[in-house]
Amino acid sequence: MSKFIPSVGVEEEYQLVDPETGRLLPNCKEVMRQVGNDVTADIQHELHLTQIEMASTVCNTLDEVQTRVKQVRGQLIEAAKKTGAALVAAGTNPLPLPEVESFTPSRRYRVMSQRFQQIARDMLIFGCHVHVSIEDPSDGLQIMNQARRWLPLLQALSANSPFWDGEDTGYASYRRELWAQWPMAGPPPHFEDVDDYKSCVADLIQSGAIEDESYIYWDIRLPTKVPTIEFRSADVMLSVEETVGYTGLVRAIVMQATRDLREGKLNRPIRDNVLSYATWHAARYGVTKELVDPLYCKNYTAKDLIAMLLDHVRPSLDLSGDGEHIKGYLNQILQSGTGADRQRAVVGCNPELDDCDLSKVVQYAMMETASRGRNAGHLIEAE
Repeated sequence: MSKFIPSVGVEEEYQLVDPETGRLLPNCKEVMRQVGNDVTADIQHELHLTQIEMASTVCNTLDEVQTRVKQVRGQLIEAAKKTGAALVAAGTNPLPLPEVESFTPSRRYRVMSQRFQQIARDMLIFGCHVHVSIEDPSDGLQIMNQARRWLPLLQALSANSPFWDGEDTGYASYRRELWAQWPMAGPPPHFEDVDDYKSCVADLIQSGAIEDESYIYWDIRLPTKVPTIEFRSADVMLSVEETVGYTGLVRAIVMQATRDLREGKLNRPIRDNVLSYATWHAARYGVTKELVDPLYCKNYTAKDLIAMLLDHVRPSLDLSGDGEHIKGYLNQILQSGTGADRQRAVVGCNPELDDCDLSKVVQYAMMETASRGRNAGHLIEAE
């Protein structure tokens, strides 16, 4: 077995909000000017000026991930404060949508807004992407095929967007439903080999579906500029500890897929429509209902499916030394709920939410975003 432990990188997209009302503010340019060159990450614009994105430096351990994410959140919080804004890590903003469009002025975003119209206007959403390095880039496609099985569970664990435009949507991750409107979004298809993948990309470009590979928004994709595999389906999570735990879990899945590939233990292809349904179901209910294992088309409680995943990736967790940390992260979600569950708990079972109720949710999310938190590995006793 290879002793290679991949490095990781994390991208988080944050809301910029009015700290009093909780409503989105188009302050990205001003915040970036305040940040300057001192921030310890790559800070970027996104489609809307109410969004700001950070891309971490390359990290080799989960302790490094925790340090980097916590540090950058703190730096952006201070920069936002100087512009009259606050930073929020949640997949959607719960309050009514802004009446004025706030597209970032760039060629790419101008083309997207003109082509996709209402879909682009709806993209006031905020995600988390995890990059995991690959020892042999030629393995990337089969790793992606293997990892597809766990996309529904990853979606459920990261769910953090129950509210949209002043309403409780009934979803744990409504961001996923909004994101799925893009033509090239959702779970990636199964590919037979590299030629099959390249042919698909070429056909998409030739047909005009995409301009280049960067417009492929699958839940897992293979970046062209760096030797990594990128997981893109997660809502940005409330706490630093959730981001760290999620990142470690994704790395373990990639490591185990690589090990299985070396040993010839490949899953049978998962049907695309089954995977799409399982992912939708996970976004709808989070961890509050049974989840679908798309490999065997069976339903399991979140606790049981988590136990299956932990058993599956145990050799990789033993190698990385992340086992206790990941168990603590998962146990905490089972005990306290996802970000979506915790947001809903702020307002309780109230069928008629008003702006005052929803601004309390934003205040709670602001607090969680800024929290220094605890070490996820010691939240509770690992099983």
